[in-house]
Amino acid sequence: MVAALLAVLVLSACGQTTPAAKIKTTITTPPIVQHTSYSGAGCSKGDFGNYGTSQSMTGAISSCLRVGAVSSGLYSIVMNQIPISKGPAVAARGLKGPTGSTVGPPVNLSLSPSSGKPGTKVVVTGILSSPLSREITHGNLCWDSCRRGLQYSGVNLKWMNPTTFETTMVVPGAPWISADPVKISPLISGDYPISIQCLGVLKGCGLGGSEGSASFHLSVPKGSTPWCRTLPNCAFLSTSPGVAFPGDVIKVTGYAPLLSVIGSDHPFVFQLNVNPGAPKGSEVKIETKANAKGSIKGSITDLYFGHAQLKVQPPPTFASLGKLNPTALVPGGLSQISSDPTNPGQVDWCSQGTINLVGPGGTKTISTAPVGALLKQLGFGLTGTPGSPANCMAVASNGAGVTPNVVAAAFSVAPQKYAPPVAEVALLTKNGGATWQPVPVPKGASMDGFGGFRYQGGSLEVLFRRDYSAPMALSTYANPLVEATGDGGSSWGVQNLSCPKTGPCVTFGLFTDGNCAGAIGSNQALIYSTDNGQSWIQPSWPQIVRTCSQSQLAALPNGQELFVESESQYLLRLSSNGGKTWTDVSVPLLQGMQPGYGFGRGGANLLMLPEGSLLVTGQHGSSHNWELLQSRATKWCRVAGLPRGVQRSAIYGSVYVIGSKLWWLTASNNPAPSVNQLNISDLHC
Repeated sequence: MVAALLAVLVLSACGQTTPAAKIKTTITTPPIVQHTSYSGAGCSKGDFGNYGTSQSMTGAISSCLRVGAVSSGLYSIVMNQIPISKGPAVAARGLKGPTGSTVGPPVNLSLSPSSGKPGTKVVVTGILSSPLSREITHGNLCWDSCRRGLQYSGVNLKWMNPTTFETTMVVPGAPWISADPVKISPLISGDYPISIQCLGVLKGCGLGGSEGSASFHLSVPKGSTPWCRTLPNCAFLSTSPGVAFPGDVIKVTGYAPLLSVIGSDHPFVFQLNVNPGAPKGSEVKIETKANAKGSIKGSITDLYFGHAQLKVQPPPTFASLGKLNPTALVPGGLSQISSDPTNPGQVDWCSQGTINLVGPGGTKTISTAPVGALLKQLGFGLTGTPGSPANCMAVASNGAGVTPNVVAAAFSVAPQKYAPPVAEVALLTKNGGATWQPVPVPKGASMDGFGGFRYQGGSLEVLFRRDYSAPMALSTYANPLVEATGDGGSSWGVQNLSCPKTGPCVTFGLFTDGNCAGAIGSNQALIYSTDNGQSWIQPSWPQIVRTCSQSQLAALPNGQELFVESESQYLLRLSSNGGKTWTDVSVPLLQGMQPGYGFGRGGANLLMLPEGSLLVTGQHGSSHNWELLQSRATKWCRVAGLPRGVQRSAIYGSVYVIGSKLWWLTASNNPAPSVNQLNISDLHC
């Protein structure tokens, strides 16, 4: 915990004490050190959720945790896990164990050494009474019996001959969890069986007895586990730092009993729970409760260990940012609606079958009917309903006038080489859709590595993923390959991705399509450059933008950048150093929202308007009402005067800011939805 430091200077001379009224008191509060990256917090891996939790055979816990977008206050961080059912608990929960005490040929075990201190590495040799029908590479070892003791799952077996194997295990250096009933077994001296099971491959073998055992004498020196003086408090956790903001990474350390071991020496780790309120009560809780519903019968036991205190400080609020006047608003993801800044007054949008160019003189429609045959000729499978037109996922144009010189569009396909199962291929037309051809692909990329369109001044840039065998690897996102044209498609050239014309050199990178209805949705890189676009870097957090819901970058006049991400619990983040680091900005909760949760995939969409207000569209809770959060405001207000049908039409689709208007496609099962537009000036409460 970061605590106030109190220094009291007591002056005395010649045996006389200074009166209390003259004692000088100085209170100094050191600044809170923020870590938004795992490496900054002293962790070595990852930035996705609670990552890198580990436990040693001595019971030592080390984990890193990113603080959620929760309300300020005191929290208790607790380890939680459900123990493995064994013995009588198997039948009580309706699980079927093996019929006999053994499931393979009897094994004569020997140990070397056969005695030692906690943490001793033991070589286990087994001689079978008869060869196995099929030689297996892994088995299970048990400490203090297979029915109630500590299980070592998947230990490597080295076969010396058809009936002899060797393996190793590290004996516990900490108390462990026993079954039947669930309790903590203290680390004390004595004789303990080391057993082998699951040499015979049989369903449920891990729930039964052993095929052979040998005795190990454990000699525990006094004071081996100073953190476990009494079993009711045989665990503890601490946080560093103990004071943090939402989005910060903190390190959690401590000790806990061993639950199970993977291999010979890797304890199975616990999950971390963050509970509201200050820690209280025992640091060991074993709770057994009836399982009311579900396929598992009987009771369920939950283990809770430790309770470290964390104080969450209130982050900057949206209102504290003052009056905002973004100089640029850039949407994330692929956009079916776009506008070339050098061709003002015209908006391009696409769906299945057509591309529409909406301008002051009306709407010009371009057919995409020839696209399906071309994509098949190029070797790609089409997505969507068989026989339907190719599905346009993004559109862009280059060249002034009612009919731009070139119109480019990205179509959804089944890729040739690799996952994900859906990708996009960029095609172009120079004659109003009569004929189509692929956008030139830079060397080192493939057609189905398309990653987005980008307007930069008078140029149209097309992003491509480097043609790696593992396109989902983070290293492929930071530096996209770029093919660009500035003369309406007459000539194309490879160049570096350009920095935005205004604001910091921060932008969205490569887009990768995914299944927004499944576990892995679409995503996109967030990147920044310190050398004017010669090279690009992903920040430690966030590296990847979720794009199944709306996302947006907003450059501010003071050189800061705001990042809006509807699908994240961190709805609004701010960078003051050119995109290198980002901090959470608190946005007031809408009715029905809970702290620490975003709108979620398929929920509401959040976007910033040109005057700096935030707008929520789509469904939030049971409401489809549009909500407005004006600059300096601390509460949302409901947008007035919009027909219910207009608000419901944007339930699932993204809403785009183009000039002084909002544009969006009607959320519908119709493959050819209608386009909607609304003057931003009509939004008021």
